[in-house]
Amino acid sequence: MDVLTTLIFIIWFIYGNHLIYRYRFPSFEQTTEDPEHWCAKNVYMLTIMSVAYTYALMTLIILIVLIVVCTVHFQNRRRAIQEADEAGCT
Repeated sequence: MDVLTTLIFIIWFIYGNHLIYRYRFPSFEQTTEDPEHWCAKNVYMLTIMSVAYTYALMTLIILIVLIVVCTVHFQNRRRAIQEADEAGCT
């Protein structure tokens, strides 16, 4: 069930990105010719900032995980080489 929920959120996020970035900067003023197609500037900017924040947070998490994995890998490799040298293996 958790996997399904996560998948739905990912699809929803991707679709939301499509909707936001499709209209780069929409009309922020309601016109009399086309009163249906306009957007409040504060709401649009908030969505852009929240998407940018989400991307920054995901990038930071991936970078931290990558650093931790590399650090653990190289520490284990160094320890294995030291143990092999102590045991007399070449």
